[in-house]
Amino acid sequence: MPASSAVWSPRLRFLHWALFIIIAAAVTCVLIASGYERGDPLKGQFMFFHKSFGVTALALMIVWVITRLNTGRPPPIGQAWQSRLATTVHWAMVVLVLALPTAGLLMSQFAQQSVSVFGLFSIPVWLAEDKVAAKAIHTIHAGYAGPILIGLVALHFIGALWHHFIDHDETLKRMLPGKTRQP
Repeated sequence: MPASSAVWSPRLRFLHWALFIIIAAAVTCVLIASGYERGDPLKGQFMFFHKSFGVTALALMIVWVITRLNTGRPPPIGQAWQSRLATTVHWAMVVLVLALPTAGLLMSQFAQQSVSVFGLFSIPVWLAEDKVAAKAIHTIHAGYAGPILIGLVALHFIGALWHHFIDHDETLKRMLPGKTRQP
C-alpha cells in the first residue's frame, strides 16, 4: 500500500522499526564485545551476533530503499528547514546502514574470515588477504562511520520528539506501529 497523503505505508513503518531494533542490537553487541579481551570466547560470540545483525540490517535496508522508492512518502510536516534537515539525516542514515555492513563484510574478507549469519548460512571468503586494508576499513567503520550513525539516529530521535512535544504535530504519530492513522 503506497504512503497516503497523511501516513507512511505499513510496510515502511514495519521496516523502520525492524531496522531500529536490528541496528540497536548490532550496536549493543559490539559495545559489549569491546569489554572483552581479544581471543575471549564471549567476545567472539558477541561479534558473531554483531556481524549477523549487520548483515540483516544491510538486507533490510535494501528492502527499505526499494520499498521507499516504490511507495513514496507522505508530505513532510513542519517548516522547510526541518524538512531539508530530516531529508539529509534520513538519507545519510540510509547510506551509512548500507555502508557499515558492507565495510564489515570487506573487513572480514580481507582478514580471511567467513561471516556466519546466525548460523543459517555463511558468506565465504573470496578476496585475497590484505591486513592493511582490513585495518583501514576497521578504522573508518568503528572510528567514524559507526559513531556518526549513532549521532544521526540520536538527531532523528530528537527531531521526532521535537515535532511531538514542541511543534505538536503528527510527525511521530504517523510512524508509530499499529493501525493506520489518519490525522
